[in-house]
Amino acid sequence: MLNNAQVLFVPWLHFHQPPIWHNGQLQGNLEKMLNGEPNSEECWNAQWFAQAYKNPARYAKQLSEEGHQPRMMVDYSGVLLEEMGKLSTNGIFSNLYVDGEAVGDVISLWREVLTEYSDTIEFAGSAYSHCYFPATPERDHEAQIMEWRKVFADLFGEDALSRVRGFFPPEMGMTGDSAEALRFIRLLKKCGYEWIILPNAALEHPEGWSTPELENRVHWLVVESGGESERILCVVRDTDMGIRQQSGQNAEGCISDVRYRGGVVGMKPPGLVVPTSDGENGNVMMFEYFKNSFAPLFRERDRWLDVGFMTVSEYIDSYLSAGAVTEVRLKSTGGSWIGGHQQWQEGDLRQEVLAAVEELSQDYVKVVESGKGSDEKSRALLLCETSCFVYWGSDFWAQQAKLFIEWAKGVRE
Repeated sequence: MLNNAQVLFVPWLHFHQPPIWHNGQLQGNLEKMLNGEPNSEECWNAQWFAQAYKNPARYAKQLSEEGHQPRMMVDYSGVLLEEMGKLSTNGIFSNLYVDGEAVGDVISLWREVLTEYSDTIEFAGSAYSHCYFPATPERDHEAQIMEWRKVFADLFGEDALSRVRGFFPPEMGMTGDSAEALRFIRLLKKCGYEWIILPNAALEHPEGWSTPELENRVHWLVVESGGESERILCVVRDTDMGIRQQSGQNAEGCISDVRYRGGVVGMKPPGLVVPTSDGENGNVMMFEYFKNSFAPLFRERDRWLDVGFMTVSEYIDSYLSAGAVTEVRLKSTGGSWIGGHQQWQEGDLRQEVLAAVEELSQDYVKVVESGKGSDEKSRALLLCETSCFVYWGSDFWAQQAKLFIEWAKGVRE
């Protein structure tokens, strides 16, 4: 517990790249971009994306060695973690130079940080293929969650996995159906998770609460259905701070905003400010964020001793050992980081893809019942549920979904 802290702050970066079919081969989109035309915009962006996936571990180690105590939250989709593992061992990252420095073995760097500097960065769990849970067959939810955990443990070890206590639903998507939500919370707890992060768009705004009182406290998320009740600790994304983080807010501006929120929430317990944003998209996150925003927060922290820095689980252990003192409930519609579910569910193209995935999922149940299920067949199904296939609502990504579904059918057979 930080005795002088009047408010706690931890930035959160989200990372994902989808799988893709390219020239008749299944590969990660990052690898496809890196192998693009030399000097193309795609290839140029990809090298900085690769550097962005390394940056959290890189700066955690660097700042720690300087004698600072950085704190950060991150989540990576399972498919991106797998791709980082592949590119770290097949020579592509070793021969990729960004700003005069080899990207190198990113996974080994992460292993070092998760072992030697484990208090600096906390991973949240997520879904293997970055599926949008409200649009994904419910029968596949557990497989998505557990496959992510398997990938993470294979790369970083069971000890590192034991420290993954929170859950980031891709696109921050949460159903509003009370029965399904109750089952989802129950599933998260069964899989070892103690808390979830959600956007305020998914939650009822209690009467009389200010926005900071909703967004900058950790609550019990309570769901009731059919005479049953389930609850889990709920962290709420600070919406405005997430936008400012993505747009390049400097350290001083960040501290000013954090102090304001702390003043609104009060000291019992102190507020927790958690902005989330993509960690690679846009010039700010590729070039500016760590140098101009993140590192100064810790190198100059003597200037803001009233603001503390903790990961989410560290905050929960320090201030909520007896649990949260407030409760929130889901909106009947649920929500996502953009508000509703329309970007993943609405329109003929999206509905066609979702219907094909549902049929594939139902068919796989029969495969399992026949005794012919396998890890390979299960993973093929999960890859077909990648959110990118519906999010963009474009012919290209719908065609990608079709290619994956046809491939998965072949694997099943």
